Amino acid sequence: MQPTAWEPEGIEALLDSKGALADPSAVSGLDLRAYYKKLVAARILDLKLGRLELPMWASAAGEEAVSVAIGELAGAQDWIFVGNRDAAVALLRGVPPTELVRQLLGQPSAGTRGRGLPGSIDARAQRIVGASESLGMSLGLAVGHAHGQRLFGRGPASVVLFGEGQTTTGAFHEALALALAHDAPVVFVCKSQLWPEGAPAEAGLLGDSVAERAAACGLWSRRCDGADALGVRRAIGAALHRAHDGAGPGLVEVVVTPLSQDPPAERDPVERMRRLLDARGEWTQPFQDVTEAEIHGLVDKAIAEVSQ
Repeated sequence: MQPTAWEPEGIEALLDSKGALADPSAVSGLDLRAYYKKLVAARILDLKLGRLELPMWASAAGEEAVSVAIGELAGAQDWIFVGNRDAAVALLRGVPPTELVRQLLGQPSAGTRGRGLPGSIDARAQRIVGASESLGMSLGLAVGHAHGQRLFGRGPASVVLFGEGQTTTGAFHEALALALAHDAPVVFVCKSQLWPEGAPAEAGLLGDSVAERAAACGLWSRRCDGADALGVRRAIGAALHRAHDGAGPGLVEVVVTPLSQDPPAERDPVERMRRLLDARGEWTQPFQDVTEAEIHGLVDKAIAEVSQ
């Protein structure tokens, strides 16, 4: 297949646009059906929450590969600093659906007492830290927390999620420098939109990608395609493994395509994974219907309970 304007350049996909695996050994031992169900759960959660007409709601449709990879691979003791499109991370980390809905609705009975930022979840029991009001502040907080854990001799890593818009701020470069100076166990996960509303990440500084700029600072980095859920899993898994082993900080740039832009079907991480299962004879329409019904029921029950 010839590359199109929708395909990010310079990325070797593990799962290509037709749903074929470049290296089957890379996913040996992984339950692909279970992983697909998590992707579907993340998608439906986003769609259901979007219908609540929440103020300043930002859809995460198209970013499911990032949420599922972090939700599955981050250790129970790791801390995750989320943004305003990461509700699925909270669900996969075990935040009760009712608490998730309460926080997003800004109810005083929520753990945040109705003071959380729109679209963000803060759940310290699951080691999730909500988004900060100032652009880029979460980056420095994640590095500082990781450094503090290291000083106390603890093993947890910090993971911080952010968009490409923050990479041209001083806070981003300061966080990278601080992480490198202290060899902090932190993983930066940048979600770069291929066609953002403003300007692409490459326009920020000499046309380089975020991963290339991080590498120029001396940081271990990888760039992957957000439509390739298994490739994203491999990259984030490698970064977390390094952090847990004391190898220092790392950055993973994930090039995502928001579904609001009506991209081709192969740019959808859920659809691409479905094609893989279908080719392996592991996908059927009844399986899809049951998978969707489970998460619909879970979210609908939470919304009904909170709305009483």
